[in-house]
Amino acid sequence: MMLYLSSYKTIFCSLQTVDLRQVRDAVSAVFHTLLLHRSVGKFQYKAESNYQLGSIGIEEVDCDFVDLTYVRVNSAELVSAVKSEVDAFFTDVSKAAECGGGANLLSSSSSPKITYGTPLLNARIALEFYQRRKRQWPLPDDQVPWEVWQLQLDIVDVRENEYFERMRENVAESLSDVVISTCGAINRPQYLPKMPTRSELSNVFDDNFSDCQPYLFRVVRHPLHTGSFLSFLACF
Repeated sequence: MMLYLSSYKTIFCSLQTVDLRQVRDAVSAVFHTLLLHRSVGKFQYKAESNYQLGSIGIEEVDCDFVDLTYVRVNSAELVSAVKSEVDAFFTDVSKAAECGGGANLLSSSSSPKITYGTPLLNARIALEFYQRRKRQWPLPDDQVPWEVWQLQLDIVDVRENEYFERMRENVAESLSDVVISTCGAINRPQYLPKMPTRSELSNVFDDNFSDCQPYLFRVVRHPLHTGSFLSFLACF
């Protein structure tokens, strides 16, 4: 696991040696941890600048293929939105693994020290928080990122049940380190958009969810496919 900050508010996390079946768990655990810290209750405005914040619920989630439990916002709508993006990323990675011929996609310079399993590929996915800024008509609003979390996964294929059981434990330890480091980094003093007035709410927060309001965010997928680097951008 590696985590370091750049001057552009970009945070890099690396999770080495993850079985293909564990990709959904790994991305979901990291992204939901981030969204838990970047979401608030619904705004209830009494005037343009006078508001109260509602509360948000939380829930514990057990991973399917990793021996880890994490906490996320208890919002079926937010969970569904994240799941659709994680599923799309998993589909991209699975197709790339099938087409790439195995170890060709995991370069020797970036490959971790794998003791079991077949190297497949490394893939990146990012969670980006941004705010909207008005531009002169007729230009559309500018979407300015203020925090970007990049997650890199070195993915392998483990066929033997004995080794996969070890992977459940090993990845749980690595993923736990990433989650803990993420919580530490996200709680440091740093830039956050100022709380908006009623008319500016949609420039800072996503108000499409009925039970919570995360900061505006989008998922950026960067999977490898047959040796080429493709970029897919999905916005909420």
